[in-house]
Amino acid sequence: MIASLLAPGECRVWWATPGHRTVETLSAVLSEPELGRAAKFRRDPDRRRFLTGAWLLRTAAATQLGVRPEDVVVDRSCTDCTRHHGKPFIRASGRRLHVSVSHSGDRVAVAMTSVGALGVDVEAVPSTPVDDLARCALTQNELRAMDGLPPEERYEAFTRVWTRKEAALKATGHGLRISPDKLEVSGPEEAPKLLSWPLEIPPGDIRFFDLDPGDGYVAVVALIAGDQHVDVVESRVFGHRPADDTRERVLQAA
Repeated sequence: MIASLLAPGECRVWWATPGHRTVETLSAVLSEPELGRAAKFRRDPDRRRFLTGAWLLRTAAATQLGVRPEDVVVDRSCTDCTRHHGKPFIRASGRRLHVSVSHSGDRVAVAMTSVGALGVDVEAVPSTPVDDLARCALTQNELRAMDGLPPEERYEAFTRVWTRKEAALKATGHGLRISPDKLEVSGPEEAPKLLSWPLEIPPGDIRFFDLDPGDGYVAVVALIAGDQHVDVVESRVFGHRPADDTRERVLQAA
């Protein structure tokens, strides 16, 4: 079984690779809007990442709701337009599920909890200079912290800071409609923490949990959880055979 039932106070993150299921298998449970969005991707790797994320989200939610994946109601309405590319919500009577999806390279992540709104972000560590992007995305304090690192460490350091910002903004549903340089987070060598941002939610209500996406990647999940106890569990989806599907580990509790 791919997904497991959420325990009270638990956040689960499921990992998959874009090639772990056929396109036909992935597409079979998706809605018309999801299939329409997938068809608009020009590059096959981008299409496969989206299909995998949509399939994994439905599979995980179906387990929680006791329904078939194709019967899960996923709302991706955008607040700014009529396209279905907004923060996903699971519409279900009697059950509140908060979800988030992210993908980069050959990593696809779906996060889910009933604790509170959340955002997950995974990024491949870049292999080319990030100076221009850093100047647009980081605060002056964050830039100074980056400048104090050896050049070979800056790529991963930038990615750590970036994923924290994007995960927090995905949790609120704002995404990059708020410029990332309006947020300040802890340094890349420090425990992840939101220091300031232009929203009314107290920064201390945002809880970060570093994830383990494997070599060459950085990932984090952000929860609007206040001081609630949260257990974060990562489940890895591998292979094509059911016996190989899921391996789990409790990442951390806070």
